[in-house]
Parts: sequence; structure tokens; C-alpha cells
Amino acid sequence: MNLNITQRQVTLGALSLLLIGTIAGAVLEILKVGTLIHWGVTLAAIPISAGLLFMAWRGGQYERYSRSATPVVVAVLLLLITREPYLTQQVTLAIFLPSILALVLSSLFWVIGCAVMVFVGLILLTEGQSIYTDDLQTLVIFTMVIGGMVLARLVTDTAYRKAEENARQAEEARDRAEHQARELIEANELMSDQLDQQGQLLELVTTLETPVVPLAEGMLFAPIVGHIDSRRAQALTTRLLEQTSVQRARLVVLDIAGVAVVDTAVAQSLLHMVQALRLLGCEVILSGISASVALALIHLGVNLEEVRTVRSPQEALAQFLNSTAQTPGDQPMHIKKDALLPIKPNGQVPNN
Repeated sequence: MNLNITQRQVTLGALSLLLIGTIAGAVLEILKVGTLIHWGVTLAAIPISAGLLFMAWRGGQYERYSRSATPVVVAVLLLLITREPYLTQQVTLAIFLPSILALVLSSLFWVIGCAVMVFVGLILLTEGQSIYTDDLQTLVIFTMVIGGMVLARLVTDTAYRKAEENARQAEEARDRAEHQARELIEANELMSDQLDQQGQLLELVTTLETPVVPLAEGMLFAPIVGHIDSRRAQALTTRLLEQTSVQRARLVVLDIAGVAVVDTAVAQSLLHMVQALRLLGCEVILSGISASVALALIHLGVNLEEVRTVRSPQEALAQFLNSTAQTPGDQPMHIKKDALLPIKPNGQVPNN
């Protein structure tokens, strides 16, 4: 069973028991035959105990004063009301009460201090004839009991300091965890911002590396520069299909003048683009085929007979405008095959 008892609760409980014991002792003292001094001291102990309890109940600084003063006040009252036979003939357990209260309420210093105060006070009251000094066994027992209280207080203080240290370390660990959590949140937000920026940059790069420019109504121009890999071919195909559908293009000019190396993979990617665009009902023309690229296509055995070619985008634009002027309305566009430039078997492109 885990009991969470605070020092304040212990203080209030101990002082409440002290008040009850004081009242009970006063009643017993009145019933006995005693002197007026003993009766007066016993009765005075009641409001004193009540005052100490009230100070502890108020809390704060008053509670600290009450805890420190209680063992000393009880020791003084004990010396004032103790009389025979508990001075020279019989031992009373009440002599341990101030040290017990100091053990519970105060510090190690007051545990020892109250024991010395009571012991010295009893010697002075009996002028050196106290049973606590004459009987060696009583002295040994008194010393052992007080020594046990001292050891108990040492253990309690050590455990209390260790608990405070653990609490401090736990608080520091919690603060570090909260700080790390805040850093992680900030890092996550920063990373999210960076990912957003990278996504925007990637989208910009994708747009720049696969530009699609309308040259005329119904005609799109797509220059390809640099190496074409599978990712870029897919991105270019997707962008061409989107722009062709949105702008209802009837002709797309793929300019590969900026492609330095054409291999089988590049040629297949170009053919796939052409096939995909034709599925949308759009004609495709290749422009900018250099002599080296033409020779490479011939050596690779790539068949581009079904793909129309021109020398430059300007030539494709002129043919498109000419065919558009001759084709009224939205009738399908037909570009004369003799107006386009096929690739010769030797890989060369004929001059006009």
C-alpha cells in the first residue's frame, strides 16, 4: 500500500496527539493530590499545546516555528511537572517524549539537544542523585534509545536528501525531454518547410527540364535538352499528354537538337511518346535531328519511318500554319508527306 503522507500532515497529527495527551495528563494530575505549581503547569500545557497546533495549522513560517519549538517546550514542561518517584526511584518513559517529537518534527540536532536537556535537567533537579545517573543499566538503556533515534533520523535525512535529488534529477530529465520535444517539433517543422521547398524546386526543375510551349493555336513545341532517362521520359510524356489534352493540340513538335547521345533506350522513349500522343489524336513531328544522331539511329536499327521529321521547329511551324490555312474549321490536319523530311538510309538528312 502506497501512502503519500506529507510533513505537514505528520506535524498536525503529532501535535494533535500531544494536545490530547496533555488534556488527559491534566485530568489525571487534577485527580491526584499535587501542589498548585504542578496543577498550574499541567493546565498551562493545554493552551500551549493548542497554540503550537494552531501555528502548525496556519502553515508556512508558523509551521516551521511550531516544529522547532515543540520539542523544547515539551522538554521544559516535562522537567517542571516531573516529581517523585520519577526522579530518584523510578524511571519514566516520558523522558523520551521530547526526543521523539524532535525525531518526527525537527532535526537531528534537536533529537540530541532535547535528550541532553532532559538528562541535565533531571540531574540538576535531584542535585546529582537522579536514578538516570546512579543506575548504570538505566543510563545504558537511555543512551541506546537516544542513539537509535539518532540513527533513525540519519537514515530518514539521507533518504529524504536522496528523494530530493531523485526528484531534482527527474525534474531536469523532464525539462530536457520537453526541450528535446520542442526541438524535435521545430526540426520537424523546419524539415517540412524544406521538403515543401524541395518539392517546389523539384516541380520547377521538372517544368524547366520538360518545357511545353504553344507555338500556335493547336500546336505545341517541346524542346528536349540533355540526357533522357526513364524518369525524365515518363515526366515528359505525362506533361505532353496533360498539355495536349488541356490545349486540344493537334500537333506536337519534339525538338531533340539538344540531345547529344541517342541510344536504344532514348529511341524507345521517343517512340513511346509518339504512340501515347497519337492515342489522343495528335500528330507528332521530330525536329533537330543531327547527322550524328541520325547515324546512331541507323546503326541501332531504330525504325522511325512512321515518325515525321523536319530540320527545325520553324519549318514545322510554317508547315502547320500552311496546312491550317488550307484546312477550314476543325477538320483534321493533314501535312503533306513530301513537305516533311524523311531520314535517308545512310543517316543523312537531305538539304532543301
